[in-house]
Amino acid sequence: MIQYDVIIPVVYKDYSFLKKVVKYIRCNLCPKHIFILTNIKMAKYIPRDVYLDSLCKIVDENSLVKGLTYAKLDDIIKSQGRKHTNTGWFFQQFLKLGFSQSEYCSTDYYLSWDADTLPLQQINFFDKEGRPFFTMKTEYHKPYFVAIKTLLGLNKSSSGSYIAEHMMFNREIMKDMLSKIEKSSVPGDWWVEKIMNAIVPEIVSPASFSEFETYGTFCRNNYPDLYQEREIRSFRLGGIIQGRFISEKLLAKLATDVAIASFEIYDRPPFPWWLVCEFYERFRHYKEVLLLKFV
Repeated sequence: MIQYDVIIPVVYKDYSFLKKVVKYIRCNLCPKHIFILTNIKMAKYIPRDVYLDSLCKIVDENSLVKGLTYAKLDDIIKSQGRKHTNTGWFFQQFLKLGFSQSEYCSTDYYLSWDADTLPLQQINFFDKEGRPFFTMKTEYHKPYFVAIKTLLGLNKSSSGSYIAEHMMFNREIMKDMLSKIEKSSVPGDWWVEKIMNAIVPEIVSPASFSEFETYGTFCRNNYPDLYQEREIRSFRLGGIIQGRFISEKLLAKLATDVAIASFEIYDRPPFPWWLVCEFYERFRHYKEVLLLKFV
């Protein structure tokens, strides 16, 4: 069996759901470790069960990759005069890429997993020959491929999209990709700067780079015989059932139809669960604002 680690970049708004995510990862995936990448100043608010779980390791997001911190990235983005900063959105992507260069990356493969997503069925990420799978979707967003072309000289090469709730990364391939980005003619001395400088401001929506589309396109062009492409039955709107308060009984029922379900905090179920979720989200936001004043 091929060993792999799981990484979960997570912010405070997803802390309360993290206990359930870890539980289902334990049940339905087979990781060596689960690395929780988060702001270490806020990590004391992570559920105790997660802290005490022998499989979980809490890692400071601001010390994972040498030189990469939220504040540093924010400075880079602001220096470019962008209308949309969206620092957190870029930061979590760079953490997924940079994990390959960190001291924590000890396996040949590591799985990035979304903090709002549950694996409801047993999922194998490798075929019988040991080749990893890409989970394919149908999204298409032009700015992603403009950046890929600028950074790596590659065009969109798959009819599908590599953007899913997870991705199995190969450590050495990721290092190779980041090395090639650093050698590109794009201004900057570092792959983070190169990526940010490859984004054309005129076409920037807040979503202008995709780590998954970039890595998938790189693999398809440079390692075409390694990854296999497949589809997995998934449900992005799990939150419309009972929000994040969904019962184990309903999750078991959902698991008969889908292997993966996501529960975005802003999805709202019908009344009366709508009121419960709305009250919870307002309380959560108010509490986060207060806590941030003291970290």
